[in-house]
Amino acid sequence: MSEVLDEDAIHLARMKRTAARLKGVWLENVKANAPKIKKHLGDLWLDEGGIEVVSLAAGPSLGEDLEAVKEKRKGRELVCVDAALIFSLENGLVPDYVVGADCKEEAAGFLLKAPRRDLPLVLNVSAHPSVAENWKGPIYWYVTGSQVYDLDHKAMVQEMHSKISGVGTVIFQGGNVSSVSLAFALSIMNADKVYLYGHDFCWKDAMYCGGQMKDLERKRIESESAAGTVSRTVNARGETVLSNLSLRKFAEWHDEVALKMRGRVVAGSGSTIMKCGEKLGGRLKCLKSTS
Repeated sequence: MSEVLDEDAIHLARMKRTAARLKGVWLENVKANAPKIKKHLGDLWLDEGGIEVVSLAAGPSLGEDLEAVKEKRKGRELVCVDAALIFSLENGLVPDYVVGADCKEEAAGFLLKAPRRDLPLVLNVSAHPSVAENWKGPIYWYVTGSQVYDLDHKAMVQEMHSKISGVGTVIFQGGNVSSVSLAFALSIMNADKVYLYGHDFCWKDAMYCGGQMKDLERKRIESESAAGTVSRTVNARGETVLSNLSLRKFAEWHDEVALKMRGRVVAGSGSTIMKCGEKLGGRLKCLKSTS
C-alpha cells in the first residue's frame, strides 16, 4: 500500500511541477492561437450515436497490429493521435480525425512533418502556434480540463484559456494525448464502441510504433530511469515488458474510463498493460475484439 501511495504522490508532484513550468507557455500559445480560431470541437457534437471508432495511439504494437487495424477500420471512424500520424499515413491508414494536445514545438513536428496536413484536426488551444499557422485542414479547438488553479492569476487555468480563446468546449482527460482521443470519441462523437490500438503503455525494444522518434524515446527512458520509475510488468498476453510511472498512470486512467463506460471501450491489442474489462474471478480481464 505504501508503494502505491508513494507512486501517487510522485505522480501528483510531477503534475504540479509540469503545470508550474509550462503555465506561461500555455498562456502565450493560447493568446497566439486565439485570432486563428474559427471552429470549436463542440461543432462536431453528435446526439444520435450509432457509430464505432478505431482509436490509434503511438505504442509499438501498432506496427504489429496493422492488418487487424485495417480490417477493423472498415465501416468505422478512425481517430489518430499526433505521434502516430506519420506512421499511420505511411502504412495506408488515413484518419478521419487527428488529435493534438501538446504545447511544445517538438510535438508540433509530429503534425507538420506528416505527408498530409489537410485532415480534420482536433487541437488544444494551448498547442504550439506553428500548427495553426501551417495546417491546411479544418481545426476544431478545445480547452483541456486541467483542474489547475493558477495562484498568480487567481483563476482556474482552463477558465483563463476558455476566456482568452473564446472556446467553451472542455475535454477532461488523463494527462496524455491518447486520453484526449478517447474522451473525444466517447463524448463528442458519442461512439457506441471505441477500439484501442497502439495504447500499450509499455515497451520491449522500441517505445514507439515503427521504431520512430528515437531521440524522444531516449530522453524519456533516461529521465524515468534517473528517477527510478522504470519497472518490469506483464502485458495482457502475459509477456514481461517495461513501463514507467507516467505510462502506468495513463493506463490506469484509461482502465477507469473503460470500466465506467461498460462495453464501450475495447483493447484491440494484447500488448497493452491495460486491463480494460470487467471483473471475472476477482481479476480484471482484458476484453478483446471478436468482431
